[in-house]
Amino acid sequence: MNTEPYINNILAAFATTLASAIDDNIREVGLRSESAATALVTIHNHPNESIDVLRRILNVTHSGAVRLINGLEKEGLVERKASAEDRRAVVLQLTAEGQARAEQVLHAREDMTTKLVENLTVDQREALKPVIEAMLKTLTSDKNSARRNCRLCNEGVCRPQGCPVETASQSIQAKENPASELTGL
Repeated sequence: MNTEPYINNILAAFATTLASAIDDNIREVGLRSESAATALVTIHNHPNESIDVLRRILNVTHSGAVRLINGLEKEGLVERKASAEDRRAVVLQLTAEGQARAEQVLHAREDMTTKLVENLTVDQREALKPVIEAMLKTLTSDKNSARRNCRLCNEGVCRPQGCPVETASQSIQAKENPASELTGL
C-alpha cells in the first residue's frame, strides 16, 4: 500500500491547522494585521535592516512595506534611523513598545506549539526533531527563503542549538559563492 498520499495529506492538514491556530493566537495580541506582527518579529530578530529587506521577507511590494512601516511608526512601535554604515540609508528599529509587542507575538506563537508538544512523550519529541529539521532544510533555498521561513521565529532559541534553516542557508551560500564570508540569517 502506498502511504505517501496519506502522509502528504495529513502533513498538509497539520500544517494548515497549526498555521491557523498560531495566527489566531497572534491575532489576540491586538496588532492590526498579520503583516504587522511579522514585521515586528522580523525587526526584533534583525534590527537595523532596510525596508527593502523587510519587503522581501514579507513578500510585499516596496510601497506596501512603506505603508506598513508608516502605520507601525505612527503607532509608536517602529522608528526609522540613519544607518551607521551609510548615512544615506534608513534602517528600522523597534521602540520599547514595539519590542514588547514583538515578544507578545513570540509568546503567542510559543503558547500554541507548547500545547502540541506537551502531549508528546519524550521519545516522540526526540524522534520529531530531526524530521522537522530535515523538512525545514528542504524548504530553504536561499537567504531570502530562510528569512521568510523564520519570519516568526524566536531566533534566540534556535541559534544556540544550530538553526537548521540558517545552516541550510549558509550551505547554499557557500556552494554558490565559495569565496564569500558566511553570514547568518
